[in-house]
Amino acid sequence: MKKPVRLLLSTLLVTTSLGWAQPLASVHAAKTTGVVQPAKTGRQIKLASAENVRDLGGYVNRDGKHIRAHKLLRSASLAKLSAKDGQKLMQTYHVKTAVDLRSIEEVAKQPDAKVKGLTTVLNPVVPHLNTAAFMQGNGSQNMETAYQNFVLSKDGKKAYRQMFKLLLKAPKNQATLYHCSAGKDRTGVATALILSALKVDRATIMNDYLLSNRYLAQSNHQILAQATAAGAQADTLATLTAVLGVQSSYLNTSFQAINAKYGNVTTYLHKGLGLTNHDLAQLQKAYLATPKAQTR
Repeated sequence: MKKPVRLLLSTLLVTTSLGWAQPLASVHAAKTTGVVQPAKTGRQIKLASAENVRDLGGYVNRDGKHIRAHKLLRSASLAKLSAKDGQKLMQTYHVKTAVDLRSIEEVAKQPDAKVKGLTTVLNPVVPHLNTAAFMQGNGSQNMETAYQNFVLSKDGKKAYRQMFKLLLKAPKNQATLYHCSAGKDRTGVATALILSALKVDRATIMNDYLLSNRYLAQSNHQILAQATAAGAQADTLATLTAVLGVQSSYLNTSFQAINAKYGNVTTYLHKGLGLTNHDLAQLQKAYLATPKAQTR
């Protein structure tokens, strides 16, 4: 890889969910692997200073119950969150706590913006990231390895356990937002675990996960365009594309790793994360609602 390309990538690949590029200005949307059609739920909360922000409210689980709106939000980095957007999250969506899943190094370089009334809790899934390693070899395979480590490593399980504990402690009238850097990998796995705990089916979980390709398409396209202009070769661009986007195989790797060691996600929530039946029942009580019967 030529030196100018290495320098560009070292600049771009700084702080997304795996320590990669902070989303840049919007340009023409790019074609990305696994883009899904707009869903009735999982739609983006449009903010000027943060990307891939969504409310999980509205998803229906296997029992016909739906996730309460303005209770569970996911997003990309809040490092550039403006006071105006911060107030929107707090006033419209009742967010009081932001759980930061990024590494220590990412937080040190670009800490969450300080917004009055919003509390940030540092909770790294991977305390220390070797970002350069993701550009070596096969990008998709590197991502799948990372997804396995997210759910099986001691640090990953500790972080996701803490995340659930925070959700269980959240006041009834408040929402919790959790994020990494691009809001797609560590946040994607976090969402998959939360939705699983709330008895949401796997197809819905995957659909929500793949929406990151839609909401990050424009910024990812610009990053790839810059790398191309700097002379990046086809293999480098392929690896970069694999790292910037999400693929069903990535999340499936997490589920497969869980099944191989624990048998199923429910057992993982119990034995891997230490959640009790009471914890799960309380979580479902707090974040699920039974649709009101329609009157004729």
